[in-house]
Amino acid sequence: MRLRDVILRLGSTAVVWSLLGLSALYWGLLLTEPLAPAVAPAAPAALAVPQIKSAAIAAWLGAPSESQASGAQGQARRYELRGVIAQGSLGVAVLSIDGQPARPFAVGTSVEEGVMLRAVGVRHAELAADLSGPVLHRLELPMPDSRLPDGVTWVPAQR
Repeated sequence: MRLRDVILRLGSTAVVWSLLGLSALYWGLLLTEPLAPAVAPAAPAALAVPQIKSAAIAAWLGAPSESQASGAQGQARRYELRGVIAQGSLGVAVLSIDGQPARPFAVGTSVEEGVMLRAVGVRHAELAADLSGPVLHRLELPMPDSRLPDGVTWVPAQR
């Protein structure tokens, strides 16, 4: 073995052990350093909330007036959507009428005289006088219980 080979081996070994020692020193100092105290974020300044006249905006967008809506809402309150199974243009809605026990209705079947189930969606059902007529009532399923376990969120179905 030549002297040059011995010096290269000892030199490279010394470099490796030096890097290992410096790495251990760095991590040792980092782990033994006391944690900085948590600083609470500054409270945002109070924001002025603009006053919005929702009734005027709704009328401008074509919503019915309160007197017109009250008659339709009274009729719609007779129907309660309890569940939906939707598959494309087919589907079934589970409806309760006037507080009676809920019953399933397929799309296109009569719910009661003059009212039929026109269409169903992921979270809604539409009632109309006939399949091609305008929607008389759009019934929405209530949002699921907000008391979900931590880390669990409600994700609506994608179409």
